[in-house]
Amino acid sequence: MQAEDLKSKRLDMGLSQADFADAIGVSRVLLGQMERGQAPIEKRTAMAATHHWIMECKSDAARAERRRLFAKLHEQLAED
Repeated sequence: MQAEDLKSKRLDMGLSQADFADAIGVSRVLLGQMERGQAPIEKRTAMAATHHWIMECKSDAARAERRRLFAKLHEQLAED
């Protein structure tokens, strides 16, 4: 996951950095650093962010698409 992907997911949900950081188990400062590309995004953080993004979706069709993207991300992370 790239910095812009992480920030895009947060903005898509309409969450502040503090709220998103709390939801995925990191500090607000670290989340800000990751969103700016100043800190690496660990696999656990990428998975937590994507999972939260999927679960926050209200539309069944959009949730299905997000689950497909989550599976793809999971495969990519497993290859690393």
